[in-house]
Amino acid sequence: MENARKPEARRWVAGTVLAGLVLFGIWYHIPLHRTLEVTAYEQHYAEIGAPAVLQMDVTLHRSFLRGTVVRGTIRVDGVSYVSAPRMEPEPGFLDGLRDKWSGRISSGRFVESERLAGRGDAIYMMQDSFLICDVSFRGFYDSIAELFLIRWRPDAPSAVYTAGLHTY
Repeated sequence: MENARKPEARRWVAGTVLAGLVLFGIWYHIPLHRTLEVTAYEQHYAEIGAPAVLQMDVTLHRSFLRGTVVRGTIRVDGVSYVSAPRMEPEPGFLDGLRDKWSGRISSGRFVESERLAGRGDAIYMMQDSFLICDVSFRGFYDSIAELFLIRWRPDAPSAVYTAGLHTY
């Protein structure tokens, strides 16, 4: 009689573990919305410029098979930049896995909201845009530990913005 209970217990444990894994997978793929603010410093070569308040209203899309993707709005010096999903690079399957396991976060481009609203051609929209090259978060994505982003502008040299990085 006792041997008859063992298969039932094993099935119950296996079912509970499987249900837990499914629930974890669903929870992990739910996008995280965060509103963050950080003081970033514009850099040109070795010179550090004036600080700028960088506000981010972003959604983090996590996946088991590709790196975390950041989409949303960045506001710098009163100008809003929105993510342009169609301008994001599409990594291959192996590149996505490599990004995931290396901890890379992909952002695509953030373009001026007025340019994106006009739906101009891609070159026109990229003339004043931001690209997050590297970002790391504290805690459960509740604040920015380090940030490295590049701003391309048509009438000035490209600028690098950093926050939390030690530059000498």
